[in-house]
Amino acid sequence: MRISRRALFFLAVALVFVLMVPPTPPEFRWLNLVMAGLALFWAALLAIEDLSNRRRDLGLPRYGGPSDLPSAD
Repeated sequence: MRISRRALFFLAVALVFVLMVPPTPPEFRWLNLVMAGLALFWAALLAIEDLSNRRRDLGLPRYGGPSDLPSAD
């Protein structure tokens, strides 16, 4: 199982916020914890989206944009 780069990015952001808790002044530590929670929330949602898209994908090519449409000629 592979996790998308977007989900990994938000996991890394959450880790940075957690690592920044000790050097942060006590009155602002809540902000680091809230932002870490928000980043974990997005990482979880993106991972769930990625997993659900993979289950739905039956090996059919994905639509890549207008260039993938058949021509009307």
